[in-house]
Amino acid sequence: MRLFVPIGESVLQKGIQVFLGGMVGSLLRYLIQLYTSTSIMLWVVNILGSFVLGSLNGYYLKKGTPAKLFLTTGMLGAFTTFSTFTGNWFNQLQEHAVLGIFYGLAMTIACFIAAFLGYFLNRGKQAWNG
Repeated sequence: MRLFVPIGESVLQKGIQVFLGGMVGSLLRYLIQLYTSTSIMLWVVNILGSFVLGSLNGYYLKKGTPAKLFLTTGMLGAFTTFSTFTGNWFNQLQEHAVLGIFYGLAMTIACFIAAFLGYFLNRGKQAWNG
């Protein structure tokens, strides 16, 4: 039984791309949090991150590029924050169930719409297949 799987050069290069992208994304989120409250920061990073992710997925629909892994998994993965959103949602539900439900649905719908718009605006001449 192997405890360590040998890492090929390709896997290592991709891991470094994700790592560097994560550094950029987490720094950007931190800078936004410096100037806003946690609640505002959640809305900004999650909606903006969803829009950018949808845009990149639309743009890279038929194109492969090394930058995609850096930008999507690395930078946007660290920039957006589902865990903090979930914690705030749980607190909202405990304090006031109806507002908590509204908060969770509003954030989820807003992020979906932002991702869809980003995808739709940046998919180039690709036909919508959904």
